[in-house]
Amino acid sequence: MIDLLHERLSRAAITTQGNECALSYIDLGDGPPLLLIHGGHGGWYHWVSNIEALCAHSRVIAPDLPGFGKSTKPQSDFTLKLAASELFALLDRLGVITFDIAAFSFGACVGAQMAVQAPHRVRSLTAVNPAGMGPVSRRLADIQNAAAQAAKSHGLEQGVRISLETIMVSDARLVTEDLCSIAANHVRATRVQTRPIARTHPTRALLESVRAPMWLALGSQDPHQQHELDARARFVQAISEHNTASIVRAAHWLQFEAAPWFNDNLSTFIDRVRSKRVQPCSIDTGFPT
Repeated sequence: MIDLLHERLSRAAITTQGNECALSYIDLGDGPPLLLIHGGHGGWYHWVSNIEALCAHSRVIAPDLPGFGKSTKPQSDFTLKLAASELFALLDRLGVITFDIAAFSFGACVGAQMAVQAPHRVRSLTAVNPAGMGPVSRRLADIQNAAAQAAKSHGLEQGVRISLETIMVSDARLVTEDLCSIAANHVRATRVQTRPIARTHPTRALLESVRAPMWLALGSQDPHQQHELDARARFVQAISEHNTASIVRAAHWLQFEAAPWFNDNLSTFIDRVRSKRVQPCSIDTGFPT
């Protein structure tokens, strides 16, 4: 049950004071460090189905970004550079110099900023259904408007349920009352605005400047990506011969909906990068695309 897993991981969360805010984070496992960056209206819970599995291969560090979850709102205006700087400062305090990044949705904007800001520190970048890649589809805008209206008329949980069932996952059976409650609480806890940043489409330009090997994981059922699936996969592959992309049958919250596939293939990708075997190789989707 997701509530029990979330509760167990929550007990491992630590809070430390940063330059602009207090950051809450999880630090579990041994081995080379892997930084997990969550998406908008989220927190480390976006990786709730991945953290323990990834700990078998990595030291997993999963923070709540400034102004999200149990991290406090930054003193200055939230920007990609501020978020990246706060995460670098956290890693410095933890004694982490070089690391891999896996970043989801809006977190991919932050992860790409980090890879560009300090290329000597970021060993690889995995972008999961990244936000900020270009104009959103009309279908996505309609769903977001419907969810916002439901939240106003029938309460936040109802709006969150619509978002979970029509954007985040393609299998509505995964959307339980416990999941709705956890997601709604994180929406309430969000104290900064990320959508205006994503709508400036920063991620495409940032990714073009990333020199670390990249894996792009896209969900074929994700309304954020469906209208440009092949184009976005080709775009990332064309940046470097070391980059690879996969399309799996899942919606936006790919790493939750297709957790076993994602955990195995992320571990394979970063193990290959760490051993300097960075040539792209076929990654089996395990699902019809």
